[in-house]
Amino acid sequence: MNTLLKIFSAFETKRQTFVFDLVFKQLLGTDYEIVFNQDPAHIIYDNSYQSRSVNIPVCSDLLNSKGFEPIGVSYKNTGADTILFPLENPQYNLWNFDLFSAIFYLVSRYEEYKGFEPDAHLRFPPGASILHKTQSFEFPLVNIWVQKLKLQLQAKFPELIFKEPAFKFISTIDVDSTFQYKEKDFFWSLSGILKDLFKGNFGELYSRIWTVFNLKPDAFDVFEKLDKLHKKIQVIYFWLLGNYSKFDKNINWKNLKQQSIIKQLAQKHQVGIHPSYQSNNELGLLNKEINRLETILRNKPTMSRQHFLIHQFPKTYQNLIKHGIKQDYTLGYTSQYGFRAGIASPFYFYDLEQDECTNLLLFPFCSMDITPLHYYKLTTEQAIEKNLQLLKRVKEFNGTFISLWHNESISGTGRWRGDWPKVYEQLLKDATNLES
Repeated sequence: MNTLLKIFSAFETKRQTFVFDLVFKQLLGTDYEIVFNQDPAHIIYDNSYQSRSVNIPVCSDLLNSKGFEPIGVSYKNTGADTILFPLENPQYNLWNFDLFSAIFYLVSRYEEYKGFEPDAHLRFPPGASILHKTQSFEFPLVNIWVQKLKLQLQAKFPELIFKEPAFKFISTIDVDSTFQYKEKDFFWSLSGILKDLFKGNFGELYSRIWTVFNLKPDAFDVFEKLDKLHKKIQVIYFWLLGNYSKFDKNINWKNLKQQSIIKQLAQKHQVGIHPSYQSNNELGLLNKEINRLETILRNKPTMSRQHFLIHQFPKTYQNLIKHGIKQDYTLGYTSQYGFRAGIASPFYFYDLEQDECTNLLLFPFCSMDITPLHYYKLTTEQAIEKNLQLLKRVKEFNGTFISLWHNESISGTGRWRGDWPKVYEQLLKDATNLES
């Protein structure tokens, strides 16, 4: 019979329950109970001390308060050694920081509610994050901290049983433009031809004309290739079906060729909605786009990722919940490798405005196609090595590695010429080897 983990805390709040559920039920695979006497407790979350227990200090009132006004967050160290809400004068056998407040601050995305200067697309910039200040983006701090806690508990209480999830890899593909040139209307194609002529882009002009007249395949139509690559890989496609606009440039959602591709992929893989850029500004568009994908699939989609990764806490997630979305894969950065919420595992969205845990499960990604090419200026060999480094780090702490690529980036055309598609192919090989 398994011994139930017992935790003593001087208070009980929704925030604390959210963190305890995340740490113990989701990340460590064990149940727990709150006790009101320190003697039988395995963990003391208080500023008192018991020699037989694991003692974690309370260094912040974050879990015992409401609202989301900006707060000052103290920290020590950098990289994998980063800690938040440190104890000023560590003593006895206490942890040297407030573990549970630190986890809540990161995974609730507390810093993304207020008190920062947004970028041109009104997104939270990585430079405003505490993880930028501590140079710890590329380290899944929450998983690292929880693993440390597990080892201490096992050392003191070998009778405790943990059944944490195993390392997992998920590939995600965003489809912003199903085709590069095909299936466009006459005026769109004519405009493109004239633009190529005016700019002297004769290579692109040649490719456009030959593709339009079916003399060569469309470069973005890589879905058969992807189907072969994904035989042993869990993959999710997110499809942009919004109205045409400055930042939403896919073909009409009613296009039969596109619908056929979506239906074929959905027979083997999961397909979610890619809410358009415009849907962040125009009420009602999200519902229309979800209904479009439901019409194609004859099933209502429950997965999403925001186009341009545009989202604001808490309204974007509140809107997704309202429209039946159960899983969202938006959390991550275009310009930064690593873990936006300091964690390499799925976790439930905690709504600070309502002060409650929701049923929307957030899946943070840590590696995106454009990051090494445009922002880090890496070679393909360096990009492959960076992915492998992150894969091994996530595996070490039993996390979930999620990548974000596009059908365009796997096409090998335009800025993706050369070996960039091989970066993705090698990522799949390395992930498969680590999972086996």
